[in-house]
This record gives sequence, C-alpha cells and structure tokens, in this order.
Amino acid sequence: MRNPNPNPNPNPNPNPPDPGRPGPGWGHGSIMLMKNDACCKGMALMAALVLLTVHSGPGLAQDDNPDPAPPRPGVDFVVVNGDTLALAAPLEVVGTVVPAAMPGLQRNLEKLDAADLAALPGRSVAEQLQTVPGVVVSQRQQYGVQGDLSIRGSSFEQVQVLMDGYDISDPQTGHHVLNLPVGRGDIRSLEVLPGHGSVMYGSGGFGGTVNVLTVPPAETTGLEASLMGGGQGSWGTRVAADIVSDENNAARLSFENFRTDGRDLQLADGSTVHGGTNADTWSATSRLAHRYDGGETDVLLGASKRDFGALGFYAPYPSRERTGTVFGAARVSHRVRDGFHLEPRIFFRRHSDLFVLLRDNPDVYTNDHVTGKYGSAVRGILALPGSNTLALGIEGVYEDIDSRGIRGGVAGPALGYHLRRRMALAAELDNNDGPALWQLGARLDAREGFAPRLTLTGALSYAATAHLNLRGSIGTVNRVPTFTELYYASPSDVGDPGLEVETGYTWDLGAEWNQGSWRARATFFQRTEDDLIEWARPLGSGDPWRSMNIADARVRGLENLISWRHGSGHLLAVGHTWLEKELALPDGYEGKYALLTPRQQIQLQGTLRLPARLAMTLTGRYLERTAGPADFRYFFVLDGRLDWEGPRGLFAGLVATNILDRRYEEIPGVPMSGFLVSGRLGVRF
Repeated sequence: MRNPNPNPNPNPNPNPPDPGRPGPGWGHGSIMLMKNDACCKGMALMAALVLLTVHSGPGLAQDDNPDPAPPRPGVDFVVVNGDTLALAAPLEVVGTVVPAAMPGLQRNLEKLDAADLAALPGRSVAEQLQTVPGVVVSQRQQYGVQGDLSIRGSSFEQVQVLMDGYDISDPQTGHHVLNLPVGRGDIRSLEVLPGHGSVMYGSGGFGGTVNVLTVPPAETTGLEASLMGGGQGSWGTRVAADIVSDENNAARLSFENFRTDGRDLQLADGSTVHGGTNADTWSATSRLAHRYDGGETDVLLGASKRDFGALGFYAPYPSRERTGTVFGAARVSHRVRDGFHLEPRIFFRRHSDLFVLLRDNPDVYTNDHVTGKYGSAVRGILALPGSNTLALGIEGVYEDIDSRGIRGGVAGPALGYHLRRRMALAAELDNNDGPALWQLGARLDAREGFAPRLTLTGALSYAATAHLNLRGSIGTVNRVPTFTELYYASPSDVGDPGLEVETGYTWDLGAEWNQGSWRARATFFQRTEDDLIEWARPLGSGDPWRSMNIADARVRGLENLISWRHGSGHLLAVGHTWLEKELALPDGYEGKYALLTPRQQIQLQGTLRLPARLAMTLTGRYLERTAGPADFRYFFVLDGRLDWEGPRGLFAGLVATNILDRRYEEIPGVPMSGFLVSGRLGVRF
C-alpha cells in the first residue's frame, strides 16, 4: 500500500525523477503474431504496413518536451486517455497507451513503483497486489503460483489485466489472469485503476483494471544475479542482463526459476502428510529497444511455466496442474508532427493448461486446454484547440481454444475447438485545463456470435483548493462469457453455449486531500450488474453447477486511505474498504461463488529506513467475508521484510510470511502455509 503522491507541492513540477523509471527514450511495448484467419490476417497486414510506413518514413525532429499543460497541484500520477501516466521532472510521460506529453484527467489511482515493490514482503504480483485497498487476491498457493483476482467485490472474471497496455486476459478462464509471461524481477511497477477502465483498453473491467509495467532495457550495460532459499524446501535463482550497444539500441535478457516442496497437511489425529502442493516455476524474457529520429520501437518476448500440485484446489482430490504462457509484442511510437502521435502495435498470447484430477492416475480424468489470442491495434492522440486532446483507436482480436481430455481412459474433446473474433473502435476526448478537468469516452465492440455493444464513460475532477481534489466517474461495462463458462463439462460443472453478455454500469464519487507528508482519501462506489453469469444449481440438490445468466447484483462500498511518508522514506499507511453485495438469485437456487464476496478489508503498512543501509517493512491485512468456514471468513495475516544494500552492488534480504502462524484460507478448503521464512543474496554489476 503506497501513497502515490508522497511529496505534494504547489509547484508545477514538484517531483524528482523516479529511479525505477526508464531513462529518456526507452519505453515499454511488445510484439505479436496473427493466426491464419482472413479477418485477423487483414488486421495484421494493416498494422504491419503502418509499422513499415512509420518506421521507414522521413525522420522528424523529436521534441522530447512539447508545451504541456502544467500538472495539477499535488498530482504526480494522472490518466491521459484512460492510461495511467507518471509525471517526472522535466515533464515526462511514462507508461502510455499512445505517446502523450500532457497531463490529463486524474482518477482514483494506486501505483506501486519500483521502490514500493522492493520494500513489500510480497514475492509475486499476486502477493503485492494484496496491499492495495479494494483488491483481494485469493491464492491457492504462495509465491503467486495460482490465485484469483478481485477488485471492489468483482468476480475473478470481471477484472481486466494489462501488461504495458496489452490485454493479457485469458479467454478460457479468469483463473489464469495472473499467469504473467515475465518474472518478478522484470516488473517495474503496478497500477490499479478501480472502477470502469478506459475505452481504449476494453469494456470488461467491472471491478477495475490492473496494468503491469515491465522493466525496459537500462541506459548502461549491467548484470544482476541472486539466489534465494527458505522453508518448505524452497529455492530459486534470478539473472538479468542489460546490454547497450550504442545510444540508440539496447536489449534486456532475464531468467528466473523457483521451486518448493509445498506445505504439509495436518490430519485429524495430529499427524502430517505431504500436502501435494509442491511447485516448480520458471520464466524467461528478452526485450529489444531501438530509438530513431522521431520515435522508438520496442519488442518483447516472454515465456513462463508453472507445474504444481493442486490438492483440493478445485475438487477434494490430489490433483496436478501445469500451465504455460508465451507472449510476444511489438510497437512503434512515432511523433508524426507537433500535436499528433501514432502508435501501431501487434501482440500474441498462447496459454496451455494441463489438469490431472488424480496426479498418479491421469487416465481417470484429464483436461488439456490450449488457448490463443492474437491482435493488432493502431492508436493515436491528437492535440485540439483549447487544451483538449482526442484519442482514437481501432483494433482486431482473434481468440481460439483447442481443448482435449481423457475420461475413464478414453481420449476425446473436452471443451472442444472454438474460435471467435472481434473488432473495436474507440474514442476519448479530454479537457486538460482549468480547475475542472473532464473526460468522455465511447467504444463499439463487434463480437462474433454476439450483438454489437456500445460502452460509454465519463469522468470529472475538480481542484476545490490547493490541497483538496474532488472527483467522480461513471461508465458502462460488459463482458462476453469465457470458453469455460460456455463449453465446460465435468461431473461437477457444466457450461452453457447459449450464455449472453454480462452487462452493467459503475460510478464513484471521492475526495482526496494532500498536505505536506500527509495524504487522505475517501471514495464511495456503486456497481449494478445485469445478466450476471453465475455457477448455480437448485438449492440443496447436489446437482452439477451450471453456468447461467441467472443473477442480478448491486455492489456498493467505501474505500478509505490515510498515509504519512517522511522524506527519508519512512512510511505509515492504513487502508480500509467496506463492501456490500446484493446478489439476486431466483428462489430455490444457490450460487457457487456468492460466498467469496469480501465485506471488510483492512491493510496496514509500516516502513522504516534504518542505519547501516537497512530497511524494514511490516504489512498486515484483515479480511472478512460474508460466509464460509471460520478460517476463510475471517483472518489476519502479518508479513515482514528486512533488506540490506551493501557495497559493490551486494544486496541481501529476509522475508517472513504469516509471522503469527495463523490458520487461514483464501479459497475455501485450501489452507495456506503457516510461518515461513526465505532469504535472498545477490549482486549487481
């Protein structure tokens, strides 16, 4: 949990450059291929032609500091055209969907930058997101091996996850939304935008949007290597190298792996047995960046694999699961002329999921799913008279699944083979001047098999005083069913190919106060959901759960945060979220995931900068849900971290999780580990 505005100041550029951000010129982007489908090949060709045309066109003098509107007092993170932007001094915009050089509408944003991530005890994105108010990550295993993400009481299907602005959601199921193709060492910052997202990203962020920003190549050649080890037979390695050939070309290569024997399971008689939650994971990433007169190109290729025991993860059996992700992307950021930037980009994501119900007898029940996602987009931003900006985007996406299985020794289709395509047009108009800033957005999605859907958004921010900002936003949301919701079939769960689109709208009102080292904010939000997809069955019947457009829901809540940050780096922060969800199921039905809704959430963080290059952080989180067994319904977990930065690039750290050794569950029936300690030792050259 971090104060995203640690040093509010009425001066136009109050904030020093963030050492975790890339140097001038190196951005972050990705690469992408298209499937052999006529529509998608056309989109790929369009993007490729734009890439070639822009890159081979005449060089234009690059203006790194065009005349921007001054940032709002006390604001160092803003949203331009729906994308989260970090303002550095001199004004530098990092992390854009399209290149932009002006501040825009401020939204209720939480950002964990490189320094914040380095201080937190969390050893994965899943664990670090748990420190953000309103965010709940329900893990089945530590270290981010498998977990479900929820924001503002949403289901794990209703959160949008981006990586460098690319939609990396999985069309099979939201269970895989945090299966990132990069390791922890490749993540530069995390951004959480609660509520509806930008129409430039998509339309399915009912609860919110998470943007994972990756580490770009450094400005100088260097190497980092480290080893970790800890309880439960855990160990891992991390190696990253930055290679700079000249002032216009740089590359980054990285590799991480981690394994653990997992926790033991305590039986009723007090004895323990191996719990079947061992895990073996790795990731490898390569990245190339090239600067040219007028812009830059960026290419990213990443892959990861997770092989883990899944005892009781989805059913009360000693299961095993192996997932893999391959991701590639490329983009060109080009300044066409003053006030006009263009960014074509292409990407692909391939995900595999092998699930064995009985790990020692795969012939009984096995699923082998392979999904593909291929897309291209062209986005641009145009400066208009009167401090207004207009962003436009067009994109095409192709998704497919090839799902096979074994049932009682007989091989055959599981979910089967299915594909779907969509095209989208989006536009956002911003006003960036004066005490009142506003934004309007519209998006039209044409999806194969579903009627076209229009998404509308609006937001307003008002600087009431030098220290007080008032803001509000409203937007419609919709999402298509996943392949699992449509086609899954097992003895316990059955999908429905006739499902309709989930729809709804969300709004919030809030205030934020910044003065000196103090910051406080409060936000009330409400979301209405129609034709909600729920796994339901007749009450007490014991029948299989079936996916149905059976429910309507209303979610309301209040998020509060107060924090104090000292100039030397000391931090105290307290966050609280109250949430109420009304789920209207037909009489006589029960829902499978209804009890997962949180009711109260408290996050605590304290960081001390100590002598002898030491730093210590403690985090605590309390979670209360509406129903479920005691270890799941209420729990408090305390974690800690101690770091040392030594001479000549040496560094070391200790992480202690569940310090109070509490029994707790983040998924019903899946106990988490008790007190656990791990350490890391490394060097930077």
